[in-house]
Amino acid sequence: MDLLLIGMSRFAQRRVLPAAAAMPGITTIDIASAHADPAALAPLPKVGRVHRDWRTALDTTPPALVYVSLVNSQHAAAVRHALNAGHHVVVDKPALPDPDTARELVDLARARSRVLAEAVCYSFHPMFAEARALTERTGGDITKAVAVFTPPVPRDDFRFDRARGGGAFADTGPYLASLGRVLWQAEPEQLNVLVGERTDDGLETAYSVLASYPGGRTAVGHFGFTTVYQNTLRLLGESCAIDIERPFSLPPDLTPALRVQTKDQQYVHRMEPADSMRLFLDRVLAAAESGSREFDDALLSDARTLGRLTAAGEGTR
Repeated sequence: MDLLLIGMSRFAQRRVLPAAAAMPGITTIDIASAHADPAALAPLPKVGRVHRDWRTALDTTPPALVYVSLVNSQHAAAVRHALNAGHHVVVDKPALPDPDTARELVDLARARSRVLAEAVCYSFHPMFAEARALTERTGGDITKAVAVFTPPVPRDDFRFDRARGGGAFADTGPYLASLGRVLWQAEPEQLNVLVGERTDDGLETAYSVLASYPGGRTAVGHFGFTTVYQNTLRLLGESCAIDIERPFSLPPDLTPALRVQTKDQQYVHRMEPADSMRLFLDRVLAAAESGSREFDDALLSDARTLGRLTAAGEGTR
């Protein structure tokens, strides 16, 4: 299948293009970006046509896999256009602005028999399955999660611009929104949010969360743009604790380390490097071929939780 990349974000350049270029299932990579330099893109593997306008690109490209990597405020329009043009679609997180729009576009994808997937791909890294297996081997379960994710964001980035869909809830909220689903296949029963910092116009730039899930499970987190870079996740259970290294954005060439503590020992469990983006895109291609709807429920669940997170945070203003 061909890939049409809409937008040339830093993330798309760093993670999407290399992953797609390495995948046998991706034949050609076309790019739609008003700012892309065709001469600079020409040496990249598999790059085909370069379009200036994404709408024209969607209308003139035969059915393909479309990856939307625009500013957040443009996601819904691009996804709707792509689905109506007959494409399968992957969209950067946050996929869509609210749960109602998410439901509308999932229903459209189902009606068109197209895949619609949100690129919350961190959970496709094998270290999450390995962490669950390590916990189960100790005879226990993960009941608590403590997450900190504070990626650096330049002040001139759209994430500081409300009109373009910025804010810490939109940027890092999908990680908190998906965490209970990934660990426990559940949405939170209760969400408590404390917004730590805002811009002069009230846009949140840092927040902390306490979320409770069925069965007495709990997630605690701090997310935002205003501290030194942190990317940590500690999983706790009655018989085991596991610290996951760089859980939310592990580079594909790094060897991940799981630091394990049981009642009797402490050790470091190392794994082989893996590209979570490539593993995610492989699953998307398989779903497109088989007609699987496996991504629908995840997108809708995360949209509901993100909507609740945002509403709880706005209620603290």
